[in-house]
Amino acid sequence: MGCGCMNLKDGATWDDADPIDHDCNCIYTPYCDGASFSGYRAAPWPVPGRDGEALTFRGIRNFDALMDGALERGLGGASEFVLTGGSAGGLSTFLHLDRAAARLAGAPTRVTGAPVVGFFLDHDDFAKDAENYTAWMKYIYGMQNLTFGDDGGLDAACGAAFPDDPHYCFMSPHSQRFVATPFFVFNSKFDAWQIDNELGLQHWNTSAETAAVVAYGADFDAAFAAVAEEPKHGGFITTCICHGCSWGDLELDGRNAYQHYNDWYAADNATSFFTIDGRGPNGDGDLATLGFCQPFPKN
Repeated sequence: MGCGCMNLKDGATWDDADPIDHDCNCIYTPYCDGASFSGYRAAPWPVPGRDGEALTFRGIRNFDALMDGALERGLGGASEFVLTGGSAGGLSTFLHLDRAAARLAGAPTRVTGAPVVGFFLDHDDFAKDAENYTAWMKYIYGMQNLTFGDDGGLDAACGAAFPDDPHYCFMSPHSQRFVATPFFVFNSKFDAWQIDNELGLQHWNTSAETAAVVAYGADFDAAFAAVAEEPKHGGFITTCICHGCSWGDLELDGRNAYQHYNDWYAADNATSFFTIDGRGPNGDGDLATLGFCQPFPKN
């Protein structure tokens, strides 16, 4: 049997030229609850400010049901399984990769992950508001009743490490160090969604704003260093200001992102493969001609 992949939410799987997925059976799993397949509430949750309206959160139960259905249909006989997803699906990949691997334990299946633009920083915004991205994640953690262990959507060891801040386990920079299954990260250190929604800058017209964007990239490097220390993992980190990035068009060391991923995958996770652009935004301007990189003043 060939390989199996499970693509969580939005974001692209590998392009048609990639030999890894040419004979894959892929399961595309969209969701709309905002907690990356992690929450569960037995009763509907009332929508604030909307009398009579309620939402139902079943994220982790849905994930488990998807795995049940795939296993019933032969997933356990796959030679390879890749869990992947983009944006919130990239966060899902960090959060649930070990859970998927545990379900395939004992099967003749190689399990890896490929989180795409899901490494969202724990970071203040430019205005230093209290309601920043980290506060949003803390709210979702409580609102959707994220819990730990076999019955919950978060890793129990992570919860033990952060007893005073359990919502950290819903954030990839904190939770990734508890992921035992090998993964390869596709991300921009100047991710467009993060610059807009975490840093809170929709434009950069002043020197203070451009400096804040540059500093965000340095903060990404600092947070990502813990990932790069783990030899079984790999990654391709661009400086293109993008979120829906065209990975086949982004190159470093003469090879595009997918080719670097293939190098890591072919090595069977025996060697560290991290390719990280050390330049400023948009490769210090060298990537400005790519239509999907948002313009940035060249220094």
